[in-house]
Amino acid sequence: MKIPILRKNFLASTLFNITLVILTITIIYFTLNKLKTMQTISPINISHNIQCDLTGDGVEDTLETLNSQNKIDFSINCSNNTYYLSNSVPDKILFTTNNTLEPKVFLNDISRDNVPEIILMGYKNNKYISYVFHWNKKNFDLVYSSENNILGILDCKNSRTPRCYSLSSSKGLSSLDSFMLINDSPLDSKETNTTLPSLDSVTSFINLIELPYVLDDLPDIFTTSIDKENLSLLWNLDKDNYYYTFQNAFFYDYRWNEFGDPSAIRWRLSFEKSNSKSTVNSKSELIFLVDLVKDGSSYKINAIQKTK
Repeated sequence: MKIPILRKNFLASTLFNITLVILTITIIYFTLNKLKTMQTISPINISHNIQCDLTGDGVEDTLETLNSQNKIDFSINCSNNTYYLSNSVPDKILFTTNNTLEPKVFLNDISRDNVPEIILMGYKNNKYISYVFHWNKKNFDLVYSSENNILGILDCKNSRTPRCYSLSSSKGLSSLDSFMLINDSPLDSKETNTTLPSLDSVTSFINLIELPYVLDDLPDIFTTSIDKENLSLLWNLDKDNYYYTFQNAFFYDYRWNEFGDPSAIRWRLSFEKSNSKSTVNSKSELIFLVDLVKDGSSYKINAIQKTK
């Protein structure tokens, strides 16, 4: 009797195909969700207009970069109005041009009202500067600005209220500032936040990049499981011909332990790369993405990437 055998083969093949389809859909679903999570906290590409809902009305708005006379501004074209973010700044100047530090735009719902805040980082009149804009249902309010060159968010995707931090890399924790966005207004929280998780290891990493030579022995800021190819980036900086100067950084947490404390934090570090042998002003931006995980009482680097 061949029919039962054929039927069994058909059923087995069908079950295999169904399982394969379900597995594929599951992998795609989780991959896309992971990418979506990372993209909402990564800088958006400002080389072309961005379409997204920035006012919570369900209609996509257009975020546009305006560059004129050494000044950089951003406009938001909504269905019934156009808003210029520079109008919310006291001197009406958002950024000035810097050849090695293009303004960065991040979108993240700090207020948890389902409308993303607009986070800007850049350069203005020989100083680093950052802004946070919040839609108050009528206008884009400037709720925070700082000349600190490090800005970040903790509790950005968990059940707690997100906390924003800023500090100066040269002054360290003495310059630490923090706030939460509650009911359309910033709430100062620096008195209850006097430390910054992972800062020690990141500071050591910055110093490592800025050194004019390559160390034979690395500091104890890396996990034992870090990929050796990641570490090889540190030996391929060609410090005989180039030197590196830290510019600014943005960070956020993306994984937490059972107590709600961050167990994984990502830093985006910008350096100015300069040719030490060239007589021409040859400079460019070098960006590292650095992932740190909780390791005992400290945070250690377990991944390094070069990015644009």
